[in-house]
Amino acid sequence: MKIVKLTFFYLAIILLALTLSLAGVRLSISLGIFALIAIGMIYRHIHILYRTNNMEQVDKWVKNHRKEPIFAALYASAYGTKEEQIQAIDVIIHHYKQPAIKYNYLFIKAIMEENLGAAKVAARQIDKEPLTSYALCYIAALEGRSADMRSDKLTQPWMQPAIEAVYACTIKDEAKFRQFADASIHQARGIQKYGLIHNFKQMEDELVKA
Repeated sequence: MKIVKLTFFYLAIILLALTLSLAGVRLSISLGIFALIAIGMIYRHIHILYRTNNMEQVDKWVKNHRKEPIFAALYASAYGTKEEQIQAIDVIIHHYKQPAIKYNYLFIKAIMEENLGAAKVAARQIDKEPLTSYALCYIAALEGRSADMRSDKLTQPWMQPAIEAVYACTIKDEAKFRQFADASIHQARGIQKYGLIHNFKQMEDELVKA
């Protein structure tokens, strides 16, 4: 499907170039038009991935790119079982060699498997802020250590309320969980917002069952 779309896109570009040439448009102007088109496409991608609040756009993007490891994991978080989510995370762990990515997803996997020992080992090896501090604060929240679950290194505005939501879930305070989960989601954008929505939904389902 992606090859078909790219084929039509390049055909459209060729036809546009031919049309401009036949119309007598100078080469410099034609190149400027193509540059604007390219910039527009790049901006649209960046906007969907990192800036938008339109989760329908993000969901469509995730579905269209779910063969790529990170988007496959996001797709699994929205539509898959816990086992499918862990399998998708395993693919990321084996696919990416960068320590920050590898150990961050090892941390996420350990949390999903409720293995705090493995989560602590992975968290210490992430070695990239604010991911390291977020992982350590997350563990503190799960262990009920409220004094250790706050840090000024949580520089993304969605991070601290997300930790507070985890703590509220740990002590089974549904009202506080919903308050902080909503606050975290409100502060996030793009695929981060998408991931938080579905992760908090899973946490809420577990909290209600308990």
